[in-house]
Amino acid sequence: MDSSEDLKRREKIANTLGYNLLRLRKEQGFTREELAEKSNLSANYIYGLENGTYLPGCIALIDLANALNITVTELLNEYMFNKKNFFLEKISVEIDNLSNRDLNLILNIIEFCKNNNA
Repeated sequence: MDSSEDLKRREKIANTLGYNLLRLRKEQGFTREELAEKSNLSANYIYGLENGTYLPGCIALIDLANALNITVTELLNEYMFNKKNFFLEKISVEIDNLSNRDLNLILNIIEFCKNNNA
């Protein structure tokens, strides 16, 4: 990949990450300042991330994901190759909050889907 293609790819990833970060922050009702405090990052840095100005490093991604109680995959899901793992991670987080009745219902739905795809 030449440098102009690499730069375009980085810009696209930065913009997508910024959009996802802004959306997730607002969905959880955090201000930039609150997210900055929870993630040990500055509010100005978070502003730059949300606007696609910055592309964060691994530690910043992990800190943001932990502060938002999500996975890094949720911030970058458009760029992950193994979508099945993304869904499995998301399901495993949601399962913790379900009753046994709801879990049984989900198992029945999975069994139904398997039988219809056979």
